[in-house]
Amino acid sequence: MSAVLRRCVLVLWVAIFAPPVFAQETVSYHGCTDARGRAVLSVADPASPVVAGTHVEAGRQVIRYNPQLLPELTPAARLFFYAHECARHNLALPLDRPLTVAQAQRADCWGLESLLRAGLVNGGTELAALQAALRFTPEQWARLPGPPRDFDLPACQARSAARLRLTAPPPGQHAWNACVRACGDTLFACRATDCDDHYRSCVAGCGER
Repeated sequence: MSAVLRRCVLVLWVAIFAPPVFAQETVSYHGCTDARGRAVLSVADPASPVVAGTHVEAGRQVIRYNPQLLPELTPAARLFFYAHECARHNLALPLDRPLTVAQAQRADCWGLESLLRAGLVNGGTELAALQAALRFTPEQWARLPGPPRDFDLPACQARSAARLRLTAPPPGQHAWNACVRACGDTLFACRATDCDDHYRSCVAGCGER
């Protein structure tokens, strides 16, 4: 299966443990890949000045995210902005300069599609609630990825659905998707120190089937 087809399947697995005080919430993200299928390291960083931001450190792409910044964000909105930043890698958008509004909106739609596909955000009321939550002051925008912009999540969802209807899955696509999702299930439950290594090995094995 070609790398182009594989990168159309973004597996984003999130573990959220929510005690009563939001400021103490622990959020960890796994499974982001770039346009070539290479893993993008995700690091929780309470010193990060933005909710989620891309860095290149020692030649490696890294997304640093701050789960305590802007505590007024809903969990779904926080997840959406991480997915936006992951989409920036997956779509091979510029990493060394700010995105244009059009580029950022493209990443928004791709990120939303990944959340819908993974079942982390459902349509209907959940999508409407997320849309309503994406309204920010200039001060808040200074802490969010991408330029200030408008969001039209229902339009993103409609374009995604139309594209999927027009694109017949290639032979083996469903089997590969199922294999990668199984790898993600294992990663979701993993509490060891080498979870990401096991995940990458598992996904690599999917391509050998």
